[in-house]
Amino acid sequence: MTITRRRIINPQRYLYALHPGDKFYIAVPLEMEDYPRLQSYGLLPESPARIPIPQKAATRMNANGKWKIRKDLPKEERFFEHDYHIVDWHGTDHYGTCWQSRWCYQRELIPPTELAFIIEDGVLYSPLLENADDNKFTCIKAAMNIALEMLGRCEVWTVERSPAVPPVKQSEVPWEILRPGTRIQDDWAQYIDEIIERKPKGQQAVIRNRHEHLWHMAPDFCVLGSQNFWGYVVYGFTALNLFVFESNEINNATYAFRGDWEAASKLTKTEVLSGHVQEARVYHSDKWYENTRKLIADLGKGVA
Repeated sequence: MTITRRRIINPQRYLYALHPGDKFYIAVPLEMEDYPRLQSYGLLPESPARIPIPQKAATRMNANGKWKIRKDLPKEERFFEHDYHIVDWHGTDHYGTCWQSRWCYQRELIPPTELAFIIEDGVLYSPLLENADDNKFTCIKAAMNIALEMLGRCEVWTVERSPAVPPVKQSEVPWEILRPGTRIQDDWAQYIDEIIERKPKGQQAVIRNRHEHLWHMAPDFCVLGSQNFWGYVVYGFTALNLFVFESNEINNATYAFRGDWEAASKLTKTEVLSGHVQEARVYHSDKWYENTRKLIADLGKGVA
């Protein structure tokens, strides 16, 4: 049966032919016009399994998770940063960044599902799923809604219907490393431009200024995030054994890691941002520029 709804609320109604414990895929046989749409999500026929680039609700939840508002807890003061442009009575333009405080409900992060999809022999496959009550169908619902967001349809394929050789499980590392060279600045600048154009105008200058600040700290190389890390840039300072993660989200934090970069690059987004392995975390506050400059300077003294 082909499912053609915009989104699924209860996946159980589409699993009536399965027994508890049965294994299956969410699959979509592809037409020629489907490939350009999948390409916009970063899914290519010859690639290993990839987490789709977040665009709408289902893929954003899969890649980034979401915030649950805790109205049962006391409100907390939260500061919001945005760019401004005013014209004074002389007609002179003034640009800058300002901070505004608001009392907001506390938030709890629901972690991303991080399901990777793959195209094999003209079919889009989800990871192998299991019809089990104990997972409350979270991954099944996510897989269905991701396929529906991308292509508007999906099917439930048991392992008997899928190919004799199942889809490859190995996922592609979601980073592109820019080594020193003539085009590194052009590639980095183009990537930042693509990040900025997706953001509200009041946030664009804020995000660009942060990335430019880290760029001018003279990292040895940059790493551009793709898939579930889309929007992140890692600035690598080899002599310091330091890797600074900066995101495209305002009112967040900058993460600094030390150690084996290749091992760190294979971590999932949940593992990277879990808060258990970073060397330091610098919050996006009015002292962010000062604090990141001090962080890199202090670590440099430690190496010397």
